[in-house]
Amino acid sequence: MKMVLSQRQREELNKAIADYLNSNGYTEALDAFKKEADMPGEVEKKFGGLLEKKWTSVIRLQKKVMELESKLNDAEKEYIEGAPTRNKRSPGQWIPRPPEKFCLTGHRAPLTRVIFHPVFSLMVSASEDATMKIWDFETGEYKRTLKGHTDSIQDVAFDATGK
Repeated sequence: MKMVLSQRQREELNKAIADYLNSNGYTEALDAFKKEADMPGEVEKKFGGLLEKKWTSVIRLQKKVMELESKLNDAEKEYIEGAPTRNKRSPGQWIPRPPEKFCLTGHRAPLTRVIFHPVFSLMVSASEDATMKIWDFETGEYKRTLKGHTDSIQDVAFDATGK
């Protein structure tokens, strides 16, 4: 296997290995390594403990990669199945139940559609009263009413960017 380290990286790795061998008392191995790696003289102090630091950071990063891969698998499963994986929760946890967080009132006729904005914490309700109302669904705050239709509004939609 060909290594893809630059010359500088290779030299730093060799110095870190030499420090590791020296600090653990592997003097014969150190002498042989320094001879083969063409490293005359003493190893600089700045390379002290570098190999152990790199090794532990690699292990920590491997663990983090495995955690992120697991989260990604869960997210992909959630995306495919829809909603936060209902399999893992009882219906009592994912079906809305009283008491409601907010009661959004103001339309004078039945609602025909409710849609959530894909980017902002906004929700739009359309109604048979020929109006649409915009709400902040995190605070329950009413934002504004959109008027102009002459008959019942049957549908409203956002594209992926929220237009």
